[in-house]
Amino acid sequence: MTKDNTKSGTPKKQPKNKSAVRRLFIIAAILIAIVIVTVTATLIYNNVSFTSDSDFEKQLDRSIENALAWTESNKQTILTRKNIALIKMLAEADRLHPTPLFSEIVDSFMSTPSRPRCWKGLVDPDWNVDKVELNITIKKEYLDNKWVLYAIAPDKAEVDPKELGLFDAEKWQHRKLTHQLDALLLLKRTKSEDTELDKLIEHLAGRLTTQLTTDIPVTDIYIQKATFILRAGHPEKIRKRWIERIIENQRADGGWDDRWFSFNSESKKPVFNSRGKETNQHATLQALTMLYLVKHRYPENFLLADSQTDTP
Repeated sequence: MTKDNTKSGTPKKQPKNKSAVRRLFIIAAILIAIVIVTVTATLIYNNVSFTSDSDFEKQLDRSIENALAWTESNKQTILTRKNIALIKMLAEADRLHPTPLFSEIVDSFMSTPSRPRCWKGLVDPDWNVDKVELNITIKKEYLDNKWVLYAIAPDKAEVDPKELGLFDAEKWQHRKLTHQLDALLLLKRTKSEDTELDKLIEHLAGRLTTQLTTDIPVTDIYIQKATFILRAGHPEKIRKRWIERIIENQRADGGWDDRWFSFNSESKKPVFNSRGKETNQHATLQALTMLYLVKHRYPENFLLADSQTDTP
């Protein structure tokens, strides 16, 4: 008779690999939980405002005051660089709320000779655009500028906007998307009753809104997206928190830069270098235009105390 040495009721030892798998599972679960919490917290930080309406208005007014001071100090630099897209936005802001500083810059730019002259039609809708000069300029420019030049005088431009992709609802990304929207807003000057154009503008503004929801670095392109959505006439697509974050990123000199920690508009990855932050004219004048839109065109959308707009 064989003797059974196995003691009944003694638990069998768990294999070592099972214990290791369990530890890995726990570690993975913890890491996933950390990622979920981090992403959730980041999205809340970017999208949810905890500022009272009165405090927000105070921040807005202070930010405008500081940005105007920066613009006054850098008036000559603005005129020297002659970025006509920025001059156009100052003209738009001046129409919203007459500001002598803006009109001085715009009038000085428009009275100073420059070539090609057709570009001044970007600022002045009544500018006499020379057809020959316009089409020579279109041929020389890169795609984004071709869109704008076509929109300045579509009846004189010898180019097919469809072939240029101007009306493509999904193709363009990043800065080309904002520039596409900008050109379409300009085109509305001559096609104000075009329902299809309005639908496309709203669609593109919606795409930018979706991007802003998950955009974290407050750089020039972040400011540009928010500004252009407001310029497109869709304040309902802009969250107060995005305005707050832009205001929070204002520099002590009243301007803005194209850098948020180690991020800038040109790269989705951190850019590490020893160069300090520099105030950026492009980001600053776009931000100032955005603040004017909030304050003087859409005060009721942002629950400002004075909901009386300056223009119809």
